[in-house]
Amino acid sequence: MKRLLVCAAAAALLLTGCGSQDPLAASGNQGGTLVVGSADFAESELLMHIYAEALKTTGADVQTKPRIGAREFYVNAVRNGELSVVPDYTGNLLAYLDPQATATESQQVYDQLAKTVPGEMELLAQSPAEDSDVLTVTAATADGGLRSMADLGPRCGELVLGAPAEWKSRWEAKIAEDYGCKFKEIRPVEAGTITVNALTDGQIQVANLFTTSSQIVEKNLVKLEDPKNMFPAQNVVPLVHKGKLTPDQAAALDKVSQALTTEKLTDLNRRLEVDKANPADLAKEFIATAGL
Repeated sequence: MKRLLVCAAAAALLLTGCGSQDPLAASGNQGGTLVVGSADFAESELLMHIYAEALKTTGADVQTKPRIGAREFYVNAVRNGELSVVPDYTGNLLAYLDPQATATESQQVYDQLAKTVPGEMELLAQSPAEDSDVLTVTAATADGGLRSMADLGPRCGELVLGAPAEWKSRWEAKIAEDYGCKFKEIRPVEAGTITVNALTDGQIQVANLFTTSSQIVEKNLVKLEDPKNMFPAQNVVPLVHKGKLTPDQAAALDKVSQALTTEKLTDLNRRLEVDKANPADLAKEFIATAGL
C-alpha cells in the first residue's frame, strides 16, 4: 500500500480552510477555481503539480493543496467537492472502496474501480505509469537463486522482510497462501531510504519498496517477479469530483496520463530524491514536453 500516514492536522486544515478566501469553497459545478490536492508523499505532490500545470493550459484558475494526508481524507474531500481532482493509484483506491475486490490485472482493476467509485466522483483515463509494491533483494542475494517470489517459499524461514507497518496485516496471509512464504520476521521499517539502507547493510534480506523508487537502480537492487500477481496493478489515475471539469480540462489530464510512463515517473522521482529538484519546476518541464 502506498506509504500514507494519517495526518489529522493537515486534514483539519483542508476541511476548515483558512480565511474567507478559501479556494475549497468553490465546488460542484464547472467553472471557478479548480483545487488539485495530493496525498502525503513526494510522488503524489509531484503528480499534483503536473495535473495543475496541465489544467492551467486550458485557461483554468488552479490552486493546489499538497500533503493532505491519508486516502480517507482526500477521497472524502473529492467526494464532497472540496477538491476538484487528486492523483491516486488504481489498486489501492479499489481496495479502499471495496476491501473484498479481487482484481489484480491492470484493466480488470480499472474496470472494477470505475464501477465502484461513488456517484459524486469519476475516474479519468488511467496512465500506463504504475507504482506498485515490489519485493527487492540485493544483487548478491539474487545471484544466490532468489529472483522471483516463487523462489521464496522454501527460504522464507531464513529471511527477514523490511516493510511498512501495514504490510503484515495486509500481505502476510496472502504471501503464505500464494507462495508458501512465512518470513522469519516482518520488521516494520519506514519506506524509502531507511528500508534500502537496512537491506544493503544486511539488517534485512528482503525489502518492500515501490516500483518507481529511484533507489532500486541507484543501489543495483533486484525486483522479485510476482508471477501470481499477488500485488494488484497500481496505475496512476486522476480521481475527479463529478461535473467539476470541462471537457477540455478532462482532455488535458487524459493527455498527461497518456504521456506518463513508469520509466518517466521513475526518472522524475530520481530527480526529486537524488537531485533535490523542485516538484513544481519538474511539472512545468514535463508539461512542456507532453504536447499540451
